[in-house]
Amino acid sequence: PDAPDTGPATRTRTGLIGLWEIDETTGATTIADTSDVTLNVPLTVTVVGGAVTFSAGTMTLTGTSVIASSSAPHFTADVITTNAVTLEAWVMPSMDDQGTVAAPVVVAGLSPNTASRNISILQAGKRWLARVRTTTDTDGGPDLLSTTDITTNTMTHLVVVADATQRILYVDGKADVTDPAPGPPFMWDASYKMTLGNEPVQGRQWAGTFALVAMYKQALSGPLVTMNRAAGPNGQ
Repeated sequence: PDAPDTGPATRTRTGLIGLWEIDETTGATTIADTSDVTLNVPLTVTVVGGAVTFSAGTMTLTGTSVIASSSAPHFTADVITTNAVTLEAWVMPSMDDQGTVAAPVVVAGLSPNTASRNISILQAGKRWLARVRTTTDTDGGPDLLSTTDITTNTMTHLVVVADATQRILYVDGKADVTDPAPGPPFMWDASYKMTLGNEPVQGRQWAGTFALVAMYKQALSGPLVTMNRAAGPNGQ
């Protein structure tokens, strides 16, 4: 199903360092970064087996593909400078049960493989999972695992924020999991690429539909998360 092309233009752009609004057409090999940052980070679409289908502001992944920046983006340096980060995604899973906590599948984030990451939103079985590296744990633990089951056939708004005081996973505007962080984003690796729907090494394919992904160099407040959700998957 296509995301409804509605929603007021009320998304916050303060601190925005990457924005992928998924307005491409089928056959596109690049997803544009439409943020206001001078050095944009387009994502390259590589279909390995299956298909990547664009339709009415959405992108649906079936089979195996890799969607990633061609090189390491500036996001890590931005986040380390501000000691805060937000990763946001409007997505609709094709299956309500895919991946596991031990081997989650990747929705979006900065990572090189299945064992290391700076920040990621993932699916672990029937739950959403977020990881942000704020300690020496290179995989971004401890896990932020959602408390309610995933549902298909509807767009879900997912936001993970982290700063020096806390890490929070928001699901549809609700602060679903809150974890007191021992510190701000820590030991981030500047070589990691931005990736959607899979690890760059093809290890953790996610099946589903994207409408929007965004990265901020600030931890969005609850009211700003609410505002972005109200704008909808096609909000500006």
